[in-house]
Amino acid sequence: MQPLEHLVKEHRLIAKAVSASEAFRNEINAGGPIRPRRYWKLVDFWSTYADIVHHGKEEQLLFPAIVEQSVSSEYNATIDKLVEEHMYLLGYISDLRRWARPMFTGDRAARERVIRCLDGYLELIDPHIKLEDTELFPAAADMLSKKELNKLAKEFKALDARVSPNVHSYYRDIIDNLMKE
Repeated sequence: MQPLEHLVKEHRLIAKAVSASEAFRNEINAGGPIRPRRYWKLVDFWSTYADIVHHGKEEQLLFPAIVEQSVSSEYNATIDKLVEEHMYLLGYISDLRRWARPMFTGDRAARERVIRCLDGYLELIDPHIKLEDTELFPAAADMLSKKELNKLAKEFKALDARVSPNVHSYYRDIIDNLMKE
């Protein structure tokens, strides 16, 4: 699988996690019970799979390759915007961790903070993915040589293996199970 197709495939799993997160957000916003196990599985997905695995590939490998090949400052600006959004997303994850314990012990203000964090994350992630899928990745496919793409594919595989040899199937199973709940 080509590395850009690999990233798009990861986006499809992230989109499923968005649906699971929206369902969770709606439940707690309606005053429903907070299920810590479900909460932590979502937080783990966003922090490990979305940030370390997916954004790691983009920031450490793909974006530098694009910058190196790009003759247009447009791509540099797009990459700067995407990295900034990654930082915002990571901030939301940090806040989800911070407000978990108070929320679990019944603190209504903490519940509201978690809802706002989820809202912020969910509002940002869809347009972020769309920008990558429809603009940046097609541009990268045109810009990078077959040799560079093959190198990226190997580096992506190595990054995945450093996290876990089964990282994709593990998180796919988690999200599939959360979608059934």
